[in-house]
Amino acid sequence: MHELLSLPYSPWSEKARFALDVRRVPYTVRVYQPLLGEAALRAKVRRWTGVVTVPVLTTDDGRVLSDSADIARWADDQGEGPQLFPPGHDAAIARFIDLSERGLAAGRALSLTRVLADDEALLELLPRRLRRVLGSGGRYVSGAAIRRTLRKYNAAGQDGQSHRRSMEEVLEAIRAALGGPPASGAPRSLLSTFTFADIAASQVLAFVEPPAAGLKLLPANRRCFGDAALRAQFGDLVAWRDELYSAYRSACAAAPRRRVDAS
Repeated sequence: MHELLSLPYSPWSEKARFALDVRRVPYTVRVYQPLLGEAALRAKVRRWTGVVTVPVLTTDDGRVLSDSADIARWADDQGEGPQLFPPGHDAAIARFIDLSERGLAAGRALSLTRVLADDEALLELLPRRLRRVLGSGGRYVSGAAIRRTLRKYNAAGQDGQSHRRSMEEVLEAIRAALGGPPASGAPRSLLSTFTFADIAASQVLAFVEPPAAGLKLLPANRRCFGDAALRAQFGDLVAWRDELYSAYRSACAAAPRRRVDAS
């Protein structure tokens, strides 16, 4: 069966899972372990320098896809369900993929900064066995890992207001693109029909208010992902995201999948 290497709390991984599930493509999930799993990840994607990250899908025929949009395009040729990349929409979908990446990068920087200031959230990031061994000192280990992540994505030391402006600009662009509900009563879509643009753009809302399903977050990190000020400003988009999940993430039967050991 196809194997998805992913992080259960990552909106980038959720983009890939959403696409695979809505197309009803069966797959197994392997949980990626940051730092510990990086050498194996580099070997899998054959990238020995620069940034490597998940999700990564390994297909039954040996293809390795290391980007959520590429995984979604592959999924669109498999299984059945709503077409994610309908003809004639390539440029428009690409625009929303770019907007999604910009918004997610800003949201990651804002949320990780909040995690650094929250001892409970720092401890939640550790595996249970390490929490037992390290006790409260584990927050220093998690804090070092988060600072490394911020450096990895060139977000360390940057002005938080610039990240907030980026988030607001992306969310305003999503709001401006949403039309009225279609005649069928389905949720609004960014284009004339539900596409991967909706999946990609909706993930930015994880850093406004995490979805009730899809991301596995412990309470303190769920709190740090959320942003009360943005929630007050963009509550209509959170409601739109929730409608999408109700219509397409829950109503479509999820593809058969199982979790395998962490890597």
